[in-house]
Amino acid sequence: MPTLVDAQGKPVQLRGMSTHGLQWFPEIINDNAFGALANDWGANVIRLSMYVGEGGYAADPQIKQRVLEGIDYAIANDLYVIVDWHVHAPGDPNAELYTKANPLAFFREISQKYPNNSHIIYEVANEPNPNPLGVTNDTAGWASVKAYAEPIIKMLRDTGNQNIVLVGSPNWTQRPDLAADNRIQDRNTVYTAHFYSGTHQVSSDVTDRTNVMSNVKYALQHGVPVFVSEWGSSEASGNNGPYLQEADMWLEFLNKYNISWINWSLTNKNETSASFNPYELGKSAATNLDPGTDRLWAPQELSVSGEYVRARIKGIAYQPIDRTAFTETVWDFNDGTIQGFGVNSDSPVKTVTVSNENGTLKVDGLAASPDVSESNYWANVRLSADGSAAHPNLYGAKTLSVDVLAAVPATVSIAAIPQSATHGWANPKRAIQVTADKFVQQANGLYKATLTMTAEDSPNFAAMASDTDVKGSTLTNVILFVGTQNANTVWLDNISFSGNRTASEQPVNHAPLGQATLPSTFEDATRQGWAWDAASGVKGTLTLGVANGSNTLTWDVMYPDVKPTDNWASAPRLVLDTPTLTRGSNNFLLFDLYLKPEEGRGNQGALSVNLSFGPPSLGYWAQAQDSVSIPLTELVSRPKTSDGLYRFQIRFDLNKFDKALTPDTALGKINLIVADVEGNYAGKMFLDNVQLTPTAQ
Repeated sequence: MPTLVDAQGKPVQLRGMSTHGLQWFPEIINDNAFGALANDWGANVIRLSMYVGEGGYAADPQIKQRVLEGIDYAIANDLYVIVDWHVHAPGDPNAELYTKANPLAFFREISQKYPNNSHIIYEVANEPNPNPLGVTNDTAGWASVKAYAEPIIKMLRDTGNQNIVLVGSPNWTQRPDLAADNRIQDRNTVYTAHFYSGTHQVSSDVTDRTNVMSNVKYALQHGVPVFVSEWGSSEASGNNGPYLQEADMWLEFLNKYNISWINWSLTNKNETSASFNPYELGKSAATNLDPGTDRLWAPQELSVSGEYVRARIKGIAYQPIDRTAFTETVWDFNDGTIQGFGVNSDSPVKTVTVSNENGTLKVDGLAASPDVSESNYWANVRLSADGSAAHPNLYGAKTLSVDVLAAVPATVSIAAIPQSATHGWANPKRAIQVTADKFVQQANGLYKATLTMTAEDSPNFAAMASDTDVKGSTLTNVILFVGTQNANTVWLDNISFSGNRTASEQPVNHAPLGQATLPSTFEDATRQGWAWDAASGVKGTLTLGVANGSNTLTWDVMYPDVKPTDNWASAPRLVLDTPTLTRGSNNFLLFDLYLKPEEGRGNQGALSVNLSFGPPSLGYWAQAQDSVSIPLTELVSRPKTSDGLYRFQIRFDLNKFDKALTPDTALGKINLIVADVEGNYAGKMFLDNVQLTPTAQ
């Protein structure tokens, strides 16, 4: 069977990861991430997915710089690197969008900058496909792809570059069999295949041209080398699953025949195939795509797909990690600030000061706060974090721990009142002590002990930890009563909450779904088909409410304080599946959006309302060119409805889309997205009167 070999002619199998689109997730291009893949994951290759369309290189040529940086990081970490000219939409690599972007010039520039560099593999056409302006799933479609690829390969060879070149095939790169019957005359060209384990089934056949594995087997039997440059553990959509048993069968096949493979993808996008945890309100924070200087992503930062693929790259048995326990360090003071802490305005002791010293919270003047008893914590200084940007969800938390440092062993007591929008105050049952015998001397000369209290020690903590409503369980402040004996100064660090992750899966009981209906007025006591999109950053309860005297669809939202680069990641994304609905004679989509912010929220930044459709004939994606901005700074000056809501009449022009919507275009799914733009909105939203109309009314 044909296969990749090294300089000595020995078979080589590459196993690694692909980035997602670099226009959407550029943060993955960092040395720490590449080091983690090489050293902790055991990968020997990374694929740089440079979309040309869909807001990629054709629209923003600066994305090429991210590719160059990625190549340098790969070489520095001894990884092979695939430079992926990501043909996706349009589906024909010869389409005008691509020819204007000039793939020949692009690959010439890369090859001149890195002449014949053995680390680099060129992928010249990701996924030719039958979408509009696409290629047919037959010999003619392959002939079109081949005619596109041959000049690029010739240029590389003529300029002395013998690098491996990967070439895709029709039908989303599922037809390497077509290449086997009409191959490119180049000994270092390899043909790619793509599969998703939830969609593409394994096969023992070599004659089934509708089956990807069968097509791969056919290619191998006819002497054509195959490289799986993209596969996922989900369905082809990127969602559902993961289908790990099916993935096992696929990987056993690939490994048996020494076929190299690349998993999709290194992203914290809210989809099953993503390797890292996404942002999801009330459930998880998005994993940082830079793992830090230790070059390690913690197991709990990986998605199930990510932990599975890491094991399979390393060649070890997959053992699911224990996801029941969690610990979240909310304040570590490593940024050199006091992270929002200060002396509470109601504190009976005012002379205590706080500052940051060596990445800890220094609390000075505690001789004035000497009570270390369980019950008389009221006499001590009160510190509060109401200036903090940290707002973790405490649902399921069991303990609160604080590292306490002192110049000499001492007795320190702390009582705590965590607070949320719902749970403002309940007296602690007791203060918790650490005594002098618990302190251990550190390398810096200070003594350290860890003080731990439970939810039973603080009724407010217990109430938040058991509150299934996000508002009730999300921390807005914590008040600490600190007392000391024999210590005028202590340093606090690593204030953390721990608990059981399974307990934090909050029940979601939506209103009845009903039938997909437009106009959507919600007067039939159902959601009329509206649901959360799989990629929504908000997936709480969708209920029926009343706004301005009319039935509406309503939900709660709290945008994160730490903003993702992709502001759709934290957005509520509603979807209505309308497979046969066409635009017809309509020119606008209209709806009413009502806002009810919580007190003190919704007064910074803006909201960006977006619309997209999922028309099958246009590649399942068409987006409105313009979004609707709602400046939150101006809410206070807007009139309210009689029931105290802010009303916005949202209008989208169907003639202003990134793809032309003809009267007979089936719109597919309707997606409404309310994205955060450096805002602080928390509260309710209401949707009503969604309709297509000929005029703007």
